[in-house]
Order: sequence, then C-alpha cells, then structure tokens
Amino acid sequence: MKYNVYDFDGTIYDGDSGVDFVKYSIRKKPKTLLYLLGTIGTVILFLFKRRTKEDIKTKLFGFVKEIDDLDSFVADFWKKHEKKLKKFWTEKEDHKNDIISSASCRFWLEPIAKKYKIAHLFATDIDLENGEVIGDNCHGMEKVRQFYIEFPKGSIEEAYSDSYDNDLPLLEEANKGFIVKKNKIIDYKEYRPNLFKRFWKWGWGIYHKNEELWNYIIVGGCTTLVSIVSYMLFRLFLDSVSVCTVLSWICAVSFAYITNRLFVFKSESKKVLKELTSFVGSRLFSLGVELVFMLLMTSVMHINDKIAKIIVQFIVLVLNYLTSKLFVFRKK
Repeated sequence: MKYNVYDFDGTIYDGDSGVDFVKYSIRKKPKTLLYLLGTIGTVILFLFKRRTKEDIKTKLFGFVKEIDDLDSFVADFWKKHEKKLKKFWTEKEDHKNDIISSASCRFWLEPIAKKYKIAHLFATDIDLENGEVIGDNCHGMEKVRQFYIEFPKGSIEEAYSDSYDNDLPLLEEANKGFIVKKNKIIDYKEYRPNLFKRFWKWGWGIYHKNEELWNYIIVGGCTTLVSIVSYMLFRLFLDSVSVCTVLSWICAVSFAYITNRLFVFKSESKKVLKELTSFVGSRLFSLGVELVFMLLMTSVMHINDKIAKIIVQFIVLVLNYLTSKLFVFRKK
C-alpha cells in the first residue's frame, strides 16, 4: 500500500509546535522555566557531541510530571494554536493514507492526528511520569526506519518536509518529494536554499573536517578571555604584574582542563589524576614562557602590560594546543 508521509513542524504547522508548547507551558506553569534553564548545560554538551537530542528532550520535558491533567492541558493548547495548521493540510479532503512523522513529542501531536484521522503517527515518545525519551528521536533516517517497521510491505508515494537537510532520507525514499516553505510546495530536486543557509552548510562542513582544532580554538578563546579578564580584575587590587599573571593562570588552567577534557580531546581516560598532573605540568611550562615574554615586553620593550598580556596569549594558545595534543591527551 502507498502512503504520503508529512513532517509536522514547519510543514503542516506554521512554526515549531514544540517551541510554542514550551512557551504556552511557561505562561500556564511558570515552573517550566526552571526546566528550560536546566537544559542549557545539556545543549552546550550536545554541541560538542557529549550529549544527544534525546538527552535535551529528557531534560526539558521533565516538566510534564508537574501537570496534573495533561490531556486537558494539551487540548487547551490546541484551542489556541490549531489555527497555525496550514491550509493545504486542513483543506485536504481525505487523510486516510497520510502519515505524520515528526521529531516532536507524541503526546501533543496525537489530538491533531486523531482529528484528521490519519493512518499513523510517528513521533518521539516521552515517559509522561518523568519526561524521559523512550527509544530514538524521530528524526532523519529514523523516520524511514520507523515507516518500514510499521509497514514492511508499504511504500512512500509522497513525502513533505520544510527541511531539505534533516529529511533528505525521507524525501529521497519517496516516489515524489516536496519541500514546503510557508504555503509554497516545491519539488525537492528543484529546491535551492538561500545564500545564508548555503554559507552555513559550507561553514559547518569546514568545522567538521577538523573538529578538534576548531573546538580548541573556541575553548582556547574562552580560556584566553578567562585569563585576560581575571588578570585585569586582580590588577585592580594588586600592583605586581607577576603575581597577577600567576593568579590569572590558575583561573585559566582550571577552566582549560575541564573544557579540554570534555569538549576538545574528549578524553575517556580513567587516570584523571595522572592526566591532570600532566596537564598542569604542561601549563606550568607555558606559564614560564608567558612570564618571560611578559617581563621582556614590559621591562625591556616598555609595552603596556595589558597590551603585552593580549599579545602573549596568542603564543600561549599555540603552545598549549601542541603540548595537550602530544603529551597530555594522547590517544592510543
């Protein structure tokens, strides 16, 4: 049997239903905001591939356990937001061979699926007792996989999505694939993203070709900022350039070890004390180099110490990467 598969957010629904649901929940249940803030750390770890999208959703949607009557809550949400469903969907006469396949959560999509009597709903399942994601996030190739698990002898006649990149496996699997932009429906083979999206994709590709180096540059930049800001703060209370340099070094090294271990070199070594000792040792070496250059530039070359501090950080940045990669976080 042939089916038509529709993504939901941005395709059937004008916007992101998950974002709208969270915003609605914050207004009705202000405590939801605490769960939202609690996801920030998880999102940062996700960007460095230390957490998954399932982890983010589990952290965020824990607030559902705070809602006494979730069915009524969801029904009230749709009373206010059903108007955002697009006309090409709501005005379609027959949905008997239609399927919704979305990364959004099943519990708030089910009312729409039932109302329009669709053949099946594929969505991300949440344990409503604690907000934990059950199974895999319904995203990308997972949509195709779930379809064939449910309909092993079925085929996808048409597929609709607002995202060329995220749903490309689904679009290519269908006999006919379409990109939906607002109320405009385009053959996905003829779709061309705008210049900004193409530039973003190009930049993202460059990042992934040498992810470790780019992560180090990002973390190194943040470490440099910690070093400079802490140095200037110490200088407000202390006159000694050397003492302030050492204190700012301690702040920077503490920050650098955690971020380099987790985000840059993604170390899984259980010998944390040995690794930390090697890391501190390498940074002591770079501290010595920094002190020499600071004294040389301020005492001999008479450069303002704050300007000298900034210049020296570039030398230290390169030196620290080399010592970390070659001696501290070595991979077998």
